[in-house]
Amino acid sequence: MTDNQDKVFSALIVDDDEINLEILSDYLEAAGLAVMTVPDGESAVEVLSNDDYAFDVMFLDWMMPGISGLDVLKQVRASSKNASLPIIMQTAKASDIERREGLEAGADFYLSKPFDEGSFLSALQTTMPQVQFD
Repeated sequence: MTDNQDKVFSALIVDDDEINLEILSDYLEAAGLAVMTVPDGESAVEVLSNDDYAFDVMFLDWMMPGISGLDVLKQVRASSKNASLPIIMQTAKASDIERREGLEAGADFYLSKPFDEGSFLSALQTTMPQVQFD
């Protein structure tokens, strides 16, 4: 639930795995967020460049065909429109070197797969403190 009942927060989920998209969507919708999903980095770049869409947080998988999540992250951070968009990198790449690389590229939070709902909600609340969850 949000601290401002009139504000519906929105999330963009970028992941090439349909099961992950479904799980993340379920978690976010249960937390009261509107959700859009895209299956790859190219689609994410396209959606984020469209002025019809504005998101409050993005969940970004690292390993995807085509443009990687890391490359999407770098493009987002270089853009003026979405440079401050909170981004949670969620990936199976869990080494300290990869974690550091993701955070240095601009991820606000690094969530290693597999994760449970508690870890997910903790990452969301850390990244979006303006949202109060039940």
